[in-house]
Amino acid sequence: MNLLTNSPAQERVLEAAANLFWTKGYAQTTTREIAARLGIQQASLYHHVASKEDLLCQLCVTSLERLFEEVQTAVDASDCAEGRIRILIGTHLNALLKYRTRNALMLKEIRALSGTRRGQVLGLRKRYGRLVLAILQEGQSAGFLRKDIPSKYLCLALLDILNWAVLWFRGDDALTADQLAEIFARVYIDGAATPAGRLSGALPQLQPGDRKAAPGRRKRARASQQPVLARLLDTASTLFATKGYGLTSTREIAEQIGIQKASVYYHIETKEDLLYEICKSSLKQIRSDVESALEDASSPLERTSFLIRTHIESMLRDQDRHSAALTEMSCLSAERLKEVTALRDAYEGLVRSVLDEAQIAGVLRRDVPVKFLCLALLGLLNRVLVWFRPKGPLSPEQIGVLFAGIYLTGAAAERNS
Repeated sequence: MNLLTNSPAQERVLEAAANLFWTKGYAQTTTREIAARLGIQQASLYHHVASKEDLLCQLCVTSLERLFEEVQTAVDASDCAEGRIRILIGTHLNALLKYRTRNALMLKEIRALSGTRRGQVLGLRKRYGRLVLAILQEGQSAGFLRKDIPSKYLCLALLDILNWAVLWFRGDDALTADQLAEIFARVYIDGAATPAGRLSGALPQLQPGDRKAAPGRRKRARASQQPVLARLLDTASTLFATKGYGLTSTREIAEQIGIQKASVYYHIETKEDLLYEICKSSLKQIRSDVESALEDASSPLERTSFLIRTHIESMLRDQDRHSAALTEMSCLSAERLKEVTALRDAYEGLVRSVLDEAQIAGVLRRDVPVKFLCLALLGLLNRVLVWFRPKGPLSPEQIGVLFAGIYLTGAAAERNS
């Protein structure tokens, strides 16, 4: 279905479903509640959709179709490589934030779709990714974008920065979407560092087969040698990250580690206890790792680089745990969510303080408020969770060095003075 041909009634159904899925979670929302929100009978809802899953699929598909069409139309109006990239950034962000809730759902709830429907959504997402990649490759061919970084990683970095905005942008923010797009364009194209803060270190080797394990990567004990609680947390992390908290049962977690469901309750009282511990431990671990790394840095610029590299390495060391915490923390009870949110905000405060120090020292640009330097950086780093694969071509260490280079020095090719 194409969003542009939807009737007003169909749009109201999609909007009501999107808001309920976002506030309550897909698994916890019923079609009866959606119908009640619309002021219609539950049976009447099925004149518009076949099922609740069909609603979620339509939300994802129509949002991607609109994004693709708006970006394609906008960039086709320019024949300048630099102009097309800037138009891409502005149009993508505007289209994304116009339907912010719907696009945020794709990050959190796509796992709830069955194979065929998920394949449809992922196929559209890959198609859009190929469009972005082609535009950036044109920029490389024209000499506007640097060629020492493969276009694949320039593309991933850009989409990470832009797509993260759906999780924090609010319509009443001080900046409009156009103003935010201009800031992100500056950081992505020209980098966050001033000329005095340019990195001198070499980028990692990116040749196939040259993948190296990240130093300090923790080796897990065999599952049979781990305490039961540790096995419960690891298994729950994987299931929450792949299926979602609402669609995972304690019975399923118990079966995965080979114990009876009743035995689970010797270690926890509720399934929520597992999510709570996962969220707390992931945030405490990444903060501890980053703080330890910062102790070895000798300058504000080096502290920024160490922060980026350590954040990625620590996050990917426990990828499932961080993915589960990122996407499922809203399922916690109000009191626990407040505690976990405080831990998250404290870590983001640490990141912001590192960038603030570097900005004061003159090694980070001052024409972008540190708040937005921080938000761009957190998007660049945290969305690596979405696409990183342990058996992929680059190790977490290599990605950390690569993304430190992109963030600090930008995607633009060096200009001859």
